[in-house]
Order: sequence, then C-alpha cells, then structure tokens
Amino acid sequence: MASLLKKNLPLFLSLSKLSLTEQIAVRCMATHWDPKFKRLRKNKFTEPNLLDFDSKTQDKVKRGVEPPGSFMYKPINITCSKEIFDPYVPPEGDGKASLFSKEFAKGALEQITKATGKKFKHLKVIKKNDESFDEKLFGELAQQIYIDAHNALSKRDPDEMLKYVTENALMKMHHNMKFKTIEWKWIESLEEPIVRHFVTREMLTKNDLYAQVTVRIHSKQILAIYDRFGRLAFGSDALPKDVLEFVVFEKHLTNPYGAWRIHDKVVPSWSPAKSPVIRSYVLPDAFKVDEELEKRIESSFKKDDSHLEKVSA
Repeated sequence: MASLLKKNLPLFLSLSKLSLTEQIAVRCMATHWDPKFKRLRKNKFTEPNLLDFDSKTQDKVKRGVEPPGSFMYKPINITCSKEIFDPYVPPEGDGKASLFSKEFAKGALEQITKATGKKFKHLKVIKKNDESFDEKLFGELAQQIYIDAHNALSKRDPDEMLKYVTENALMKMHHNMKFKTIEWKWIESLEEPIVRHFVTREMLTKNDLYAQVTVRIHSKQILAIYDRFGRLAFGSDALPKDVLEFVVFEKHLTNPYGAWRIHDKVVPSWSPAKSPVIRSYVLPDAFKVDEELEKRIESSFKKDDSHLEKVSA
C-alpha cells in the first residue's frame, strides 16, 4: 500500500488542488472528446422563429382583418332611455301660421284638452324628485344646453358633448359625420323658449325614474357642412335661417348627480322637407376621347414599309 502511494503521489496532489467548480472533460456519448471549439459547435444550433398565430400578419393588416376577440357581454346603459316616451304633437302651422287661424286654433285646443291633466301629473312627479326644477325658467336653461351641445359638435369633442347630450342623441348627431367639417353659429332667439310637454316613466323598477321635457326653440342659426375635400355639401356659412325645433330633454331623476341633457327631437309630419345635400360628381367631359390626338398618336407609331416596296419593284 505504501509503495502505491509513493508511485502515485503526484497524481493525488494534483487532484487535491482541483477546485470543485472545475470540469474535467470526459469522453462519453453526450460530450465531444475534444473541448476545443466548444463555443463554435454551440453556435451551430439556432432557435427557429416560430409563427405567432394570435398576432396580425402583414397580409391581414393590409386586408384589415382583425384578430379574433374574446367573448364579452354587451354593456347595459341605464343613464338614459332609448326613445321618446310620449312624443309631443305640435299644432299644424306652429311658427308660421297666424295665432288667429283656424288650423292653429284647432290644434292648440286639442293639445290643451288632451294633455292638461297628464301634464300637471308628471310635473308634480318631476318637482318631487328635483326640487330646483321650475318650468318657467327651464326654457332658458334648455336653450343654453342646446347652444353648448352644438358648439361641442362643431369642435368634434364627444367627451364635452356627453355633458349636454345623452348617449342616445350622441349616436344620432355623430351619424354619417366622418370626414366632414361642421360650422355652426347661433345668431339670435326669435321667440322665448317655451316648455310644451312633461313625461315621467319608470324603468326596470318602480324607484328608477326618468323624466322628459319637450321645449319649443325658435331661433336663427347658421349651419354649413363641408365634405372631406372642403366643398360645401349642405347649408351656407353666410346665410342665416329660421329654425323651429321641438327638442326633448331628459334627466335620470333617481340619480343624485343626474343632469338635463338633449335626448331627441320631435319632427312634426307637417314640417317641410329638408333641402337635399349638394352632391359633387366628376364632369362627363373628362371621359371624352380626343379623336385628333388619337390620330396623331397612331400616325407617330405607324410602321413605315416604303423601303420594302421599292425593293420589290
């Protein structure tokens, strides 16, 4: 045993000096016998770029295909209703007919006899839930809300519009207004705004109350709508027009932070038709073919075979 230690003493000393972290190259199936060029052999293997099927490819982006979205429930909006509860029917000729004409007197009398009892009943409910409501002063407040809402529309600011307009009216006011420019200006009020109709209704539960008030607004305004090319499509930016509207304002009475906002507009059946939108088309003369120019082009590209005729002769 002593003779073996003496013979292999250098080997034992060298093994004792090796640290625990050092690796000894061992020839086996998993490792190469020569540690030289170890890093180069490692770089021979690369990770493939796998396709991400959830991301948008260039072809789908070009075609406008959206990635499949996860299922979501549709949100329910209870800050406003979806319709006019009891539409006000204005007497025929309102704003144009004389106060002493038969048509106007007949329509006004029908409104008084039919809606007087209901009107005061709903007015009582509104005042019970909104103590600050005054039907005599509400017309001026409604007119100011009307002006602020249309100023926000001309600025194309939906966040500011929601202060003066319900979600139901916001969709209708923004409909088909993409790539268009609106210029709107309030000139003056021709008549004092008058409250014409009151309606209250319960939604979902008895304690969930909504109120709608119809206000008659007769004013002078300027409206001009331009298309995406800057051409006038509707109205005029210099000519003011008399506008008579029956605007419906709504408030969520049970909401302590509720406010009166524009909800919809009543369009009477006897109102005149709207002026059509000014359409712009390409002039048909642009597609006419210039025959003289076509002949010149044909003659310039015509093959000259005169030298072949001389040779054959």
